[in-house]
Amino acid sequence: MHLNTFSILVLCLVGWSSANTLQGSIDLKRIQSILQEGLKNKDVASLYYSIKGLKDLKVPIPDVCQDIKNAKYDSKNIEQVFYLASAAALSGCQNSLSTDLLRPPSQVLDKKDATIQELYYAVYTLKALGKGSVYDKEDSLKNLIQLLKKDDSPANYGYVFALCEHMGCTAWTASHAEGVLLAADESDSRALHFDGGLPVTSMLLSTITRSYKQQKKASPLNPEQKLKFAEYVLSRRSVTSPRGAALLLDAATALADDQPTPISIVIKGKKYVTSDSDSIEFAVTDLLGRPVPGLKPEDVVAQSGTRLADDVVVLSKQPLTQKPNEPTTFVLNLSKIKAQYGMYKIALSAGGKTANVNIAVLGEIQVSSIEVGIGDVDGTTSPKVTTVTYPNKLTEKLQADHLQKVTLKFSVRDKWNKAVTVQQAFVRVGGAHDETIFVAEPDNAKAYKVELVRPTDNLHITTE
Repeated sequence: MHLNTFSILVLCLVGWSSANTLQGSIDLKRIQSILQEGLKNKDVASLYYSIKGLKDLKVPIPDVCQDIKNAKYDSKNIEQVFYLASAAALSGCQNSLSTDLLRPPSQVLDKKDATIQELYYAVYTLKALGKGSVYDKEDSLKNLIQLLKKDDSPANYGYVFALCEHMGCTAWTASHAEGVLLAADESDSRALHFDGGLPVTSMLLSTITRSYKQQKKASPLNPEQKLKFAEYVLSRRSVTSPRGAALLLDAATALADDQPTPISIVIKGKKYVTSDSDSIEFAVTDLLGRPVPGLKPEDVVAQSGTRLADDVVVLSKQPLTQKPNEPTTFVLNLSKIKAQYGMYKIALSAGGKTANVNIAVLGEIQVSSIEVGIGDVDGTTSPKVTTVTYPNKLTEKLQADHLQKVTLKFSVRDKWNKAVTVQQAFVRVGGAHDETIFVAEPDNAKAYKVELVRPTDNLHITTE
């Protein structure tokens, strides 16, 4: 067996905990890409959600009038009729629609047993066709309230709140929103959502926040509710369909625009500092990745930095620096501790919100010396020790038989020749096609040791 490689591996873990901040934001570029791809789909639902989402993002929409004119839909399905009429209205393609499209929503309004969902699709179809005044009747809200008594699900409240935006009864929405918010389900004590998932949660958040703004009332959502709803929205950011992307955007926008907004604090790039790189960058944004309204650069502060190994405080109330031309990027300079290797907990605050992040301080290390000892397995004689100075090799082969053992002892130092304790060290033994990994155990405060109990009769060492 040949010992031809000697290496040390330093392991470090970076953790994150947060009491009242988010750990991420919605990737608007990805959302835009999904929506633009959705325009290629001739399905009326995909067309509608793609156009709506892109309009909300203020992204130019190509000419889709021919696609809308040729779109296949079921005239007996009021939901599909709604998608087609709304897509045409949003893209300015009403002239591409047939006049027969007025019949399905009118038939729904004439039904005595129409559901709240059907009424919503019918009314907003007529609005898209320029006939929105049809449902402006005094007894409309009374009818909806009676239907809610039969089925007061969160989804139905969402449809009624949306209808009230059209009918001018947002005051009713404001008087019932807080009770509806209490019906939200909580998961893992971290996230809030409504029965029905993202579609219902998105509709309720957007209709409630818009209604309160129209009434010029303070948001009914308290900071904890906003944070927990935002956690749920973030958990759904892996959506892949135009519908999911548009609904996610609606919900995230409702929360991000509702001040004070939930704040996200995340590390950008590397999660460690070294002797050559002594700064960590953080992104401080709202849920949509935008700058936080009203947040001053001097309000982003590292309140404390604590070394985890011994709880020693290494920094206190150190302001971060806003990166030029990047209003959401803040830089924490850790040059004062870059020579003090280990794990640190940094407590950050931004706009009254806090987050704790664990970072690693790493340094260049090298093996300062290696002692290769050959002695009897039973320890009856003192081992013969040969010293190798890093990065040199042994000048001759060492001989050992099955009654002997080979011991490797080495120390680790940094670029300033200071002894370093690593979290774990390994020795890799073997050739190009056969190798074994040994764990090096601390021999004392400044050295590590490995015993090889099955040497061969020929041995040579290189270091790297």
